[in-house]
Amino acid sequence: MNQHVSIPKGFKPGIYQGVPNDSYHGGPGISKSGLWTIETQSPAHYKFGERESAKHFDFGEACHFAVLQPELFEKRVVRGPDDRRGNKWKDLAEACTVDGKLLLTSGDHDGVCAIRDAVHADERINSIITGGKPEIEASGYWIDQETGVICRCRPDLYRADLGGVLDVKSARSAHPDVFARAVINYGYHSQEAHYSDGWRILGRTVDWFAFLVFEKEPPYAFAVYELPPSIVEEGRVIMRKALNTYAECVKANHWPAYGEGVQELSFKRWAYRLTEAPEFESEPA
Repeated sequence: MNQHVSIPKGFKPGIYQGVPNDSYHGGPGISKSGLWTIETQSPAHYKFGERESAKHFDFGEACHFAVLQPELFEKRVVRGPDDRRGNKWKDLAEACTVDGKLLLTSGDHDGVCAIRDAVHADERINSIITGGKPEIEASGYWIDQETGVICRCRPDLYRADLGGVLDVKSARSAHPDVFARAVINYGYHSQEAHYSDGWRILGRTVDWFAFLVFEKEPPYAFAVYELPPSIVEEGRVIMRKALNTYAECVKANHWPAYGEGVQELSFKRWAYRLTEAPEFESEPA
């Protein structure tokens, strides 16, 4: 184990139920989203973002309640006025904050209910969500043996009896071609690798990992997708690279951005429209 990494006093790897969102996001460990920021932006962007409070969007959180915990939806989500203007909204918003509830406009609330009804009308999906003893948003923490850093993840739904994870995504389009691009753009292949590997390290069986993707506008179409092992392995390598970078930054307490010193830019052949492109030893990425 990398002894340069500081482990918080009293930290114990494991899976914990009922950890509030804010406590999870502000707690120990590096998440997939943090590693993805390091890989696709820079360590400096991750370090800066670490100091910002987590932003949670009420519509998306309400959808998670409606789809994954429909029995709690009516208790936790309030149908408000048609818009957010005026004292009527302000007073109700203040009361919801005190009560720990989510407030939605009437239109957003009705949309969330329509998404819930569309998803649960599918008997197979409904059985995965409501059958057995699903673990909803359990928080897992483990120590990466190669770097010694604490990692964490929070699967939307895990079924021990089925040995699988169901992750819920909202999208403008659930079309397979569109979602395939989203997998690469947002690192969902890395998410599957990070979550499933972490869950296995913590002693859980993960035989399958599926994405439930629903559209936020009528007709609220949805689909369920699995990723091929080859693209998940690509995501796994990305996570390993980012983990190594993170560990080096922690060790040195140095969080670089886009490199240091003067750098020469590279250009692809298509950039040379009116002049002849130079001979490249290899085409720049």
